[in-house]
Amino acid sequence: MSRRPLRIGVLSRFAHLYSTRRLLEAIEDQGFEPVLLAPEHCLLRLSGTQASLFYQGELLSPCAALIPRVGGPITRLGARLLRYFAGAGTVCLNAAEALELARDKFASLQVLVAAGIAVPHTVYFTEMAQRDQAVSLVGTPLIHKLLSGSQGLGVSMAETVTAARGMLDSFMQLQHEAMVQGFLSGGEDIRVLVLYGEVIAAMRRRASEGDFRSNLHCGGHALMLAELPAHWAEVARQSALALGLGFAGVDLMPDQQGNPLVLEVNPVPSLEGIEASSGVNIAGLIVTALRNRLASH
Repeated sequence: MSRRPLRIGVLSRFAHLYSTRRLLEAIEDQGFEPVLLAPEHCLLRLSGTQASLFYQGELLSPCAALIPRVGGPITRLGARLLRYFAGAGTVCLNAAEALELARDKFASLQVLVAAGIAVPHTVYFTEMAQRDQAVSLVGTPLIHKLLSGSQGLGVSMAETVTAARGMLDSFMQLQHEAMVQGFLSGGEDIRVLVLYGEVIAAMRRRASEGDFRSNLHCGGHALMLAELPAHWAEVARQSALALGLGFAGVDLMPDQQGNPLVLEVNPVPSLEGIEASSGVNIAGLIVTALRNRLASH
């Protein structure tokens, strides 16, 4: 009797997305059984010392490994599911704690700074009375970022002190906290992918005309990067390790002296732009890395 192939799950809300499709294809290409799991269709049960997961009403069979493709709005749900899978002995590409930490923009920068990794001038505050001091410390133009935003959403720029005050007044009324950063000019950043402590690909991202955000979901363009300086690669590698991420997209921009600053670290980076611009089979590398983990698990 032939043995059934090991199952590798992809935790994703949208089967049609490029990254999800590429990962499912790569899993099948390497002889595993691909399993697509929409997070909202998962039901978790705890009873005594036992945990179980039902998917679309049926008890889920074990998965050997899991690749989380969980968007920002359902980070908590994704983390709870990752804790279940980790407890069941599944090899998870990223752990629940690392996912939650990376999704908190200020907390993740705090961890990077503690690890000796440089970040842009950033201020976090929670009282309206601190608004003017925050603007003064950062200067203008400045960037406001939602603490849990992703794909460039929730990122706004104010070019003057007056504009910054108005923008922050609105955000403070809505969320009672704010994070602002000094604006780094150039309209271009570097996205570096790190997989289990190794840099596997990089690309340049350029903002579209009239926008300051280089995120591809906001109309930015993915461009080939001729060569990633060794120091920049090491900063990206150390950033992913500091946050405990097995797989991450690290976004870098130069300071005034040309040294890399870490803008943020994405725990669920898109594969589309960087596979096209770099020519690297990232989905295949992820599955190979999980295969190696399973072999030594």
